[in-house]
Amino acid sequence: MNLLKQALDLLKLKVDTYNGGPEMVEIFNISNLSDDDDSLTSNSPIILSVINMEEDTVARSPQVYLPNPDNNSPAKRYNNPAQHFVTSILFTAYNKEHTNGKYLDGISKLEHVIRCFQENRVFMLNGTTKLILDLESLKISELNQLWSMLGNKYMPSVLYRMRMITIQHDEKKGAKIIEEFKVKLWENNSEDTTGLLEETDYITKQI
Repeated sequence: MNLLKQALDLLKLKVDTYNGGPEMVEIFNISNLSDDDDSLTSNSPIILSVINMEEDTVARSPQVYLPNPDNNSPAKRYNNPAQHFVTSILFTAYNKEHTNGKYLDGISKLEHVIRCFQENRVFMLNGTTKLILDLESLKISELNQLWSMLGNKYMPSVLYRMRMITIQHDEKKGAKIIEEFKVKLWENNSEDTTGLLEETDYITKQI
């Protein structure tokens, strides 16, 4: 199953079950939502949407070589470092009926979301991936830019940055280990055999 989908499903579950519910979150693209849309099961849900994804280069692991499974060999194999992503997610109080009572109900549901992640903003996914939620405070100008980008009218909402979504693909698993290589040191032109200063063979494992 897709890791990001699992993360969104987990956040939905956490909010829906916080303090005994009720179920209120629906995962939907807020930029595609309109009042005549029948895709939602409720007239006033909290809409959970992914706004942006970017790589968290600060959290990138510098370790790109993995030990050889054979403990008797010092050889290591190259492996791409794990990628950590920062995902911007938006919780929006949607009100299809446009009544004052439903508007206040939406505000109350947003408070429910905020309290949920204020009490616990760190979650483990599959026992290996850590999710950390940080509440983002936006200025009026930034809100205007956000909703202009989404192409929708403003609705009460809260924005979170979800960090440490780790996607690791070990495509080199099972690859052969480099066991011997040769190093040549040239003075200038490698095509000129008279310029060869040194030639050394390195063996990392006896065959």
